[in-house]
Amino acid sequence: MAVNSHLQKLISALMVRIGCSWLGGPWLGYHPAIRKLISALGLIALALFAACSPPSPPLTSKGVVRLPRDPKPPTAIDLLSLDPRNHLLYVAHSSSNSLDMIDTRTMKVVGSVAGLLNVKATTPTSDPNIIFSSNGNDGTLSVIDVPARKVLEKIKIGGNPDAISYDPSHDVVAVGVTAEKKLKLVDVRTRKITASIELPGTPEQMAVDSQDGTIFVAINDKDEVAVIDVGTQQVTKFYRSCNIKLPKGVAFDPESKRLFVADSPPSPVPGTLSIVDVLLDRCLGSVDLGKGTDQLGFNSHTHHVYTADGGSSFVSIVDSISLKPLGVAGTGAGGGTLAVDSTTDMVYVGLEKRGLIAVYHDP
Repeated sequence: MAVNSHLQKLISALMVRIGCSWLGGPWLGYHPAIRKLISALGLIALALFAACSPPSPPLTSKGVVRLPRDPKPPTAIDLLSLDPRNHLLYVAHSSSNSLDMIDTRTMKVVGSVAGLLNVKATTPTSDPNIIFSSNGNDGTLSVIDVPARKVLEKIKIGGNPDAISYDPSHDVVAVGVTAEKKLKLVDVRTRKITASIELPGTPEQMAVDSQDGTIFVAINDKDEVAVIDVGTQQVTKFYRSCNIKLPKGVAFDPESKRLFVADSPPSPVPGTLSIVDVLLDRCLGSVDLGKGTDQLGFNSHTHHVYTADGGSSFVSIVDSISLKPLGVAGTGAGGGTLAVDSTTDMVYVGLEKRGLIAVYHDP
């Protein structure tokens, strides 16, 4: 083998230097004891080489998608969402008051919907042709026809609607209304508000357990996560374990019933990812993150959690089963929001300062 050849030369030179040249020539590499020694040294060298090699990156860059240019820079991008059924990534392009649609197969912008004043977030519904957006400046939800690229209806919600999510078990869209400190539920079929649930503080992002109709809402200024039963339209409990502080991003693994909560303290303080077992109502631990963490994503195929640490210019990847950090992937400045496609293991990160969507594959 090649390693043996190199080692033979090295050992021969060494033996000559120390006066043992009699071991050279036909003895070196042919005597059984020498052959065993060389093989052992070769294996050790290979093991050391492997140990010293840099670890493979947790995500592989697949390029970027440029968003339509803003009429008045700088660019601002808010929460992302994705629907694998029609291969579309929805980008809340708040600085241009528009929703941009990206085909995840071609990695191209295929359409935009204008007139969404300070659009904050979007959510797909049971119908892949209908999505909802929350619009901060006029306090509305927009019902959007995806193929037609147009707004079908605007639903008046009130004070600064922000994060939204869809509960398929009750066919409702939940929206956090920050100015009113409420969570409002909208019936997708009738497009009417069916509940207005009082919260103890300012709602941030949310995650849905679609198996039992539960919504987990981060209450940023109260250092807790509120649990809402959609069926009874009531707050049923709060999670405050794991020393949760200023929670913002939330993700949920319905298989393991684990809740992931990202703290986002003011920079330069780094955040943490808290993991809660909602069945046992127990803190399982926490993982250190970067700074300025905003949106989270969960991949049900790889069982990985991704956190957009915009203040540190990277995405953190955590194994949701072992609860161990798997590393970070650099994104550049301003990468605070993301979406994950569990059917393809692709990760999309909004880079608002450059008006780009960075595309990655896991690994």
